[in-house]
Amino acid sequence: MTENIQAYLNVLKEDKSDKEELTENGKIILNYLQSHVDIKLWKAKDLAEQIGISSKGVSGAMRKLVNDGFCEKIGQSPIVYTITDKGKNFIIND
Repeated sequence: MTENIQAYLNVLKEDKSDKEELTENGKIILNYLQSHVDIKLWKAKDLAEQIGISSKGVSGAMRKLVNDGFCEKIGQSPIVYTITDKGKNFIIND
């Protein structure tokens, strides 16, 4: 493998790990969802009220959690979220 190809592959590996890094709000939300798995569906507004983060902050963090596979978006109106098996089993590092 040439050095350029190896460097390119290393960049791709770094990008993947960066994408799965949780934001601070993401950590708070995922931790909350992990401790409340008995509740299957959540609206961003309800999560915001329970956690004390703005609805806008929750929505942004949920978008990333969905993209990274920790949560799933269900429906369109209203949008509700559920935690995936990946999200339930993920160990949150501080």
